[in-house]
Amino acid sequence: MQRSILYLIRLVILVAVAVWLVRNPGDIRIDWLGWRLETSFALFLVVAGLLIWLASVGVRMLSGAVGAPWAVMRRRADQRREAGFRALTKGLAAVAAGDAEEARRQAREADRLLRDPSLTRLLSAQAAALHGDTAAAAKYFAALRDNDDTAFLGLAGLLRQAIARGDEARALELAEEAHALRPDAPLAATTRLYGRARAGRWFDAQVALYDAVKRRIVPESDGRRHRSALLVERAREALAADKVDEALAHAAKARESVPGFVPAVALEAELLARTGKGRRAQRLIEETWPSSPHPALAAAYDAAIGDGGPIERFKRLHTLADRAPDHPESRLTVAAAGLDAELWGEARVQLEALDEAQLTARACRLRARLEEAEHGDARAARQWLERAASAPPTRPGPARAAAPWRRTGPRSAAIAASSTPSAGRRRRGSACWRRTSLPPRRRGSSRCRRRARPTPRRRAASTAANRW
Repeated sequence: MQRSILYLIRLVILVAVAVWLVRNPGDIRIDWLGWRLETSFALFLVVAGLLIWLASVGVRMLSGAVGAPWAVMRRRADQRREAGFRALTKGLAAVAAGDAEEARRQAREADRLLRDPSLTRLLSAQAAALHGDTAAAAKYFAALRDNDDTAFLGLAGLLRQAIARGDEARALELAEEAHALRPDAPLAATTRLYGRARAGRWFDAQVALYDAVKRRIVPESDGRRHRSALLVERAREALAADKVDEALAHAAKARESVPGFVPAVALEAELLARTGKGRRAQRLIEETWPSSPHPALAAAYDAAIGDGGPIERFKRLHTLADRAPDHPESRLTVAAAGLDAELWGEARVQLEALDEAQLTARACRLRARLEEAEHGDARAARQWLERAASAPPTRPGPARAAAPWRRTGPRSAAIAASSTPSAGRRRRGSACWRRTSLPPRRRGSSRCRRRARPTPRRRAASTAANRW
């Protein structure tokens, strides 16, 4: 419809011009070299237009004849480029499918056809990595890194290689560089977070965690657990530097971030008792015990009350355990205190109340201690100790929260630590807390508290990271 309207408009204009020329014919006379040309103005316009059209057609034909070889060459180059892109696409598909030989073959073909290393380096690097040639892959990734357009892809490849070979320092360095280029990249953000934590840079790790949560790379719920664990480590770091008030503030923030987080509650109670606020420490543990019974809480509760005989200690711990009387950890706490106070009957009642699934290694050791102390039955004690060797260190299921916590490795972070059942055991050296089983505390034994290593002076804290 639109074309028809335009055609009609043009036709009307042409007819109007023709009518105007008929009404105003005019004459043109040209004298040149003894020749005279006389004609009407309308005829002159028609002839001039025809000559111009013929000249343009001749110019086009001449330029086409002259440029024909170049056109053929451009066409062949376009076909070659299209074939190169097809090879590049097939190579990337082979990488995704895990076909190393096909990926290498298509990478060579794409490099031959395209002759543009910036386009084929990524495929060549991926093919070399898939084939197991880490040296060649590293060379290609390094070349990608040197190009501004592909710098992040090269850094990502080098970062994955560093993670694969366990080079944490190099991985952290590459993650920092990659994060500067693309802050929203999950690989760079998470590696930066866990790398800082494993290096013992607790505040820097908290800043990285805040950034990852803000960008929705780490879920809010996971971020709060990570934040709580990092604050516990910052509290230990401050305590190692004799900054008790600062350590207490960090421990309180850790507890508020994840209510019931056992390391935070135990550390805060310990620091409160150290600053003369033993009653407040007791209330804190009493509030936490029903939801998260734990030996560390029992030890902190006993320390907060102060010295006392075995009977007095048994009464205090029994009062605490009554807040969750049927929980296995409450029974184990009362049983251990009963053994220390030589209340064999009370200890036996608590231990025999545990069902088969609740007999952890710690429970078996307490049974062995009870049999030897009450009846002098070395054979029964040995049987229980043998059973303890094959028993799980903590009860599976929801009672996992009752197991003690410690840091895995001298400089690994408390990332993902939580006293909730969802926090499971992770591999050694990973950024997590590992549940362990502690031997029963004997009378006269001293409590050994682990302190964080001093680290270099922290840089100035950002307000947002500190408040989060």
